[in-house]
Amino acid sequence: MDTTNRSTVPPASTALVTGATGGIGFSVASSLAGLGWTVLVHGRSAQRAREATARMGDVPGRLVPLDADLETRAGVARLVEQVRGAAPDGLDVLVNNAGAAFDRRRLTPDGVERTVAVNHLAVAELTRDLGPLLESARGRSDSPARVIMMTSYLEARARPAQDWAYPSDWTQLRAYAASKLLNLAYTYALAERWGERALVYAVDPGAVRTGFQRSAGGSLRVIGLLGAPLMTSPHRCARTVVAVATRPVAHPGGSYIRAVRAVDTGRVRLSSARSRDRAYQRDVYDATHRYLDTGTVPPVTATGSSPEVRSTDVDQPARSDTRNRE
Repeated sequence: MDTTNRSTVPPASTALVTGATGGIGFSVASSLAGLGWTVLVHGRSAQRAREATARMGDVPGRLVPLDADLETRAGVARLVEQVRGAAPDGLDVLVNNAGAAFDRRRLTPDGVERTVAVNHLAVAELTRDLGPLLESARGRSDSPARVIMMTSYLEARARPAQDWAYPSDWTQLRAYAASKLLNLAYTYALAERWGERALVYAVDPGAVRTGFQRSAGGSLRVIGLLGAPLMTSPHRCARTVVAVATRPVAHPGGSYIRAVRAVDTGRVRLSSARSRDRAYQRDVYDATHRYLDTGTVPPVTATGSSPEVRSTDVDQPARSDTRNRE
């Protein structure tokens, strides 16, 4: 089925795509708008968001630029308020695409290392606070709303971050991989808790040729330069995200989906053993919500299983393995 077939799209659908001013997010937002969706296009600044909507051109859908710096909790709150104003009747799809990596360690005003703040805590807080809008959309469709978390295969190489301020042993790649592991474990836990309230997915785009590595600097910039010829295009990966967002449900909630060339809806795979460890998932979920509720950074004590297990193809969701899934 063609991702651009409007017959697959419920009427009056609304999506928020974070980090939509370039790369995968831009391709996802423009594709959804091409299907006639109302798309809330998030950028770090108002100018970047407006410029992105202008570059998307004349599309059947409606484009609404929103701006917020997701490095801070105040920025997340700002985005939540804008979404409530732009989509008061509900949100059908939330694509948590915004991510970051930095070439030096710094803390946010909230006392958290910036990579962890953007790639995990902002995602968790935004998703939690938009939960009522996601539930409201159920009244317009026979299927639950969908939440898509953009993850990374680098989570399999992560050392669990027990202190989210990273006072020692910080490197760009270590912080980035650890933030993706945190968010993936949280995604599994959230999918189990939410059930049919909203279907929660993790999508791994693989190695993608965007400006992300270049803007991150440091080791990621080098990796991006050397690996560019082997990387896929943002549009290819966006096809999988759009298919997961719009098609009849092809994978159970809580699935870890790898974007592949042959299948628009991607393939379900097993993520790392650590991300699928239920004790680790519970600890990450609990620690995350203690932080969101109190503003203090609690330790993450469970370290999970060995990180040596790589992602592999499977025929069913990873949650069938010890009932933990991606």
